[in-house]
Amino acid sequence: MNRAGFRFPRPVWLAAVILAAAAVESRPAVGAEPPPAAPPPLKPSPERVRILQQRELKKQNTPHERRRRRTNGFTRRLDDAHRRLYCALDNAVRTIDLKWLAEDKPYEPELSTFRLRLYSRVGGRSSDETFDFKIRFRGDVALPGLERKLHLVLDNVGRDSLPGTDPMKKESDPRLGLTAMFKGVEDSDLSLGGGLKWRDSKPVAYLSMDWRWERQLGVGQFCLNPRAFYYSDDGLGQQTVVTWTRQLAAKTYFQSRTAERSSESRDDVEFEQSLRFAWLRSGKGRGWVAQGSVFPHIRSSDWYWDDSLINLTWRDALYRKWIYYTITPQIQFPKEDEYEARPSLHVGLEILFGGKIGELL
Repeated sequence: MNRAGFRFPRPVWLAAVILAAAAVESRPAVGAEPPPAAPPPLKPSPERVRILQQRELKKQNTPHERRRRRTNGFTRRLDDAHRRLYCALDNAVRTIDLKWLAEDKPYEPELSTFRLRLYSRVGGRSSDETFDFKIRFRGDVALPGLERKLHLVLDNVGRDSLPGTDPMKKESDPRLGLTAMFKGVEDSDLSLGGGLKWRDSKPVAYLSMDWRWERQLGVGQFCLNPRAFYYSDDGLGQQTVVTWTRQLAAKTYFQSRTAERSSESRDDVEFEQSLRFAWLRSGKGRGWVAQGSVFPHIRSSDWYWDDSLINLTWRDALYRKWIYYTITPQIQFPKEDEYEARPSLHVGLEILFGGKIGELL
């Protein structure tokens, strides 16, 4: 009890002693080093990620032509759904990628890209259905948390077919794997990949090596693109594509494309020779492409024409820079129909979540 006759409650005394002791212990001793600072959080700045995503979406929401964008309730809902889905996919990938990051390494976020392709065909060979429909998808997932900055690839685009093969004829087995990109000699790129491919509902291991070399040759651009691959069920295989592209005018191009493919599992060699003329609009992803192709085949020392075709493709933006459509009338002369003309009409739709449309040539 103090002079005024007031008694401090015991709990108050106890709290005062604890606070005083804590204050004394928290003072650094004279000459002592301050405690080490807490390590920075591994998570990337949400603001930094949001800025990158908004910048990418702004590119895709800008129309090709410089004209005023018309918006209404439907287009606003469409843009909002596109934004939400893209950000959700990209953020989900980043959450997984952070689990690979070492505690002492900084993290610089990168954006992933996703695309969905819808193909339909009416007509074609006698063995084809009168109407056919296919869905193709591809996800190029950035994983900067890994030491070598690998990319996770998920798709069913049929990379082992000749480039001029009808998209409806390409295999659609899903593939999940990792790809690493390396800079090779001057004007060349090398990529190594491996993973699993689902064929007939069974997992098949694969390895691949892709080399691309470009340089100016004469008045055109020369490109050599050999590719080797291995599948645990089919063995080794290889494919080589050689293109020579010349610009004829400001927006007009000519391209010659030669390709061949072979594998251990098949006693044959497939060839392709295509001549292509392109009249492009702004950029190289929209416009007209006229193509004529022949597909020679060698099997057991026998040489024959497997197919030949002519077509005309028109591709343009349907909405902003993330929905594109393609229309291709085509006439082919397949061996199985004794080289009789078989007309068909191909219509495609491509939806982009990040990235930009591929070049027509």
